[in-house]
Amino acid sequence: MNLNTVDAFSVTFAITVYLLFAMATSFVASTLFYAVYKERKLRVSSAMPVMNLCVAGLVLGLISGPFTLIYDVIQVNEAAELLQSARCFVEEYSISVYLQALFVVSATRYSLVLCGEKLCRVTVKQAGMCISMTWIVSAVYAGLVALYQQERLGGPHITHRYPRGVAAGQVTFLGFLHFGALCIYANLVIYFHQKKENLPPDFYSSGSSSRRMAERNIRTSAKNIQMIALIVGTLCACHLPYLGIVTTAMFTGQLSHSVKVFAVVMMQCGIFLNIVINGYLNKRFKLVIRPMLHRLIDKITKHKNRRRKINELLPQSNVSSTRISFNISHESSELTRSKLAFFYR
Repeated sequence: MNLNTVDAFSVTFAITVYLLFAMATSFVASTLFYAVYKERKLRVSSAMPVMNLCVAGLVLGLISGPFTLIYDVIQVNEAAELLQSARCFVEEYSISVYLQALFVVSATRYSLVLCGEKLCRVTVKQAGMCISMTWIVSAVYAGLVALYQQERLGGPHITHRYPRGVAAGQVTFLGFLHFGALCIYANLVIYFHQKKENLPPDFYSSGSSSRRMAERNIRTSAKNIQMIALIVGTLCACHLPYLGIVTTAMFTGQLSHSVKVFAVVMMQCGIFLNIVINGYLNKRFKLVIRPMLHRLIDKITKHKNRRRKINELLPQSNVSSTRISFNISHESSELTRSKLAFFYR
């Protein structure tokens, strides 16, 4: 393989970008795994889809990513027929597992909104069995795609042609997962929008006792709609390019090499963004991960934030009702944030 100056720079840039995304994705996923390992309250059935998304993202980024980097970016095409089939199987398997994980996350969010208490009755074992079925379905799908694509292509040297039947099967299966998740989020937007519009009859009365609760529900619904818009925008921006090139291959029978590389890169970016959105921005995970990241930053910088020092000294119960005697005088002094701040001047 002879590389000139421009090709060498392109390959180096591609490897650098891939390593950066791989390290960032690994750090985010490992943080979520460690949070579930340390906190018992995160070991619930509703957290299993997020963990499944982390595992699927690592499979797509760290196992399927090197195949794309070697064969599509560096363009090493002197591989044997068996290795080409293995590469096709790994790529399709990882993409299928990843999209199914996103579909399960969307279905879980929909179930939590509509029937939260019933979903909490599902055990972690039952949730794990349901998720394992998606991995089995992905293995069957990837095996069929690898088998028929290798037979139709007629050999490893024809890389610019793509079997239209295989592309139709991919569009049907992957399109169902992608647009199914979008439909679920669209239903959630309609639900929260109706919740904002349906105000109690006594909302505009001055002496309404439920006015404050209704206003809080309106703010919560608005935040949920904004979060869903962010999730839908990320899904469309990162996954529609891949579905677009497969749809084009279904009609033309050809697959553009450069467009495929762009679509795979966008999907690799989507791995990191989706794990951050569904993990770090999750309210239950956020309460555990934020102090963990603060402690990590303090260890790295060897300096503790002044506000965090004050928060650690504050009592865990209600501050306004907690009083501590300093044994200076017989009158009790209230432990407040302003007095603790005065101690650290």
